Amino acid sequence: MDIALDSRWIYYPHENRIVEDGRIIIEGTEIIFSGKKTESKAVTSGHDRYDYPLGIIVPGLVNAHTHLPEVLLRGLNDDRTLQEWLEYIWKYEPNMSAKDAYWGSMLGIAEMLACGTIGFNDQYFYSSQMAKAVHESGIKAVLSPSIFYDGNPEANSMEEAFKHAINTYNKWHGKDNRLWIGFGPHAPYTVDDEWFQRLADEARNRGTTLHTHFHETEYEIETSIKKVGKRPIEHMEELGVLDVIRGAAHCIHLTSREMKILQKNQNSVLHCPKSNLKIGAGIANIPELIRSKVNVCLGTDGQASNNKLDMIEEIAMEVLIHKGFQRDPTLMPSHEVIRMATLNASQLFPKRVYSGTLTEGTSADLTIINLDSISTTPIINPVSHLTYAIGRENVGMTVVDGKILYHEGTFPTIDSEQIKAQARKATKNIIERTEK
Repeated sequence: MDIALDSRWIYYPHENRIVEDGRIIIEGTEIIFSGKKTESKAVTSGHDRYDYPLGIIVPGLVNAHTHLPEVLLRGLNDDRTLQEWLEYIWKYEPNMSAKDAYWGSMLGIAEMLACGTIGFNDQYFYSSQMAKAVHESGIKAVLSPSIFYDGNPEANSMEEAFKHAINTYNKWHGKDNRLWIGFGPHAPYTVDDEWFQRLADEARNRGTTLHTHFHETEYEIETSIKKVGKRPIEHMEELGVLDVIRGAAHCIHLTSREMKILQKNQNSVLHCPKSNLKIGAGIANIPELIRSKVNVCLGTDGQASNNKLDMIEEIAMEVLIHKGFQRDPTLMPSHEVIRMATLNASQLFPKRVYSGTLTEGTSADLTIINLDSISTTPIINPVSHLTYAIGRENVGMTVVDGKILYHEGTFPTIDSEQIKAQARKATKNIIERTEK
């Protein structure tokens, strides 16, 4: 499909630059023109044309950390500490079937597409079912099958969880140039040293990465100090596994030395502000991480600890939270946070899969935000609106690899009514199996 998109503005976060009266031309999966309409290449009758007179085109958003089928447990156990929440959720997750996980994945994907998200970085069970949903829907993803067995619905041992991960890798890694498989040791407090080292070796041998949780709560840190005499990140450095950990989720409670360790190993911090607030885990010092030149990406976490997969809401929250907490309104300007949700997240994918730039010769992954609404009038500064004024209802179109996957409330590649019906049934089944 060849597409020509006209909009009032195009925003390039990698340069913090905005172009007025813009046009993007897509041929196949690639952007072949991006810039002012007056400088555009010819648009032929072979291009499907769309015009947003008060729209702004931005790189598609990436959800850097989530647990997709967990959408089926949304609202199950709110207002609890992380450890209380985990103990409760782990009673229900073993009663999730493979079929349930597939429909949960489709539901989560639909929600993300409607919020302008073109891809996600996931660590959860039933990765093969998630991969099937990714393949069918057209979205992009890096899936790291969770490798631990507490509450694991598809494995009764670490070895069995590992075999599931290998099977998923062999079947799906590199599929459609949209789907990539890593390994997901849950966290140092749930996975022992030998398994971290084994998985790191496996990832190196296969040219892939690990996705784990670090320093989400003080409990996790205290547990590590009691067990091995070191904080988790220091201990992982000593084990020699940090070089293959692409995604380090949360990282709320860090010392300056740990920030330097993350920067040295080129680990990306996967920051989930709303989830961290909801479970009372704390507020990660993102301004200091950025000053330390650590790559920070933005995510939602799982829907049972956030309740939404809304990256627009995460952007708005991230822009505000550090200003108030540190009493400094200059912290986290709009362009910095938009980069976290776009350009910075490109490092989670293999090269050339997603650029987060909207430049010519890159993959056509973008979102059109329609500013023709009551809540975004007047438009004095459209970039300001991207963080302070819009909601997910302003998303007009989501394009992945040149294909329109969401357009004005419709989903060309999936049946949203069937997905909702099947997801309701799946949740009912999980609760009944658990509580009978």
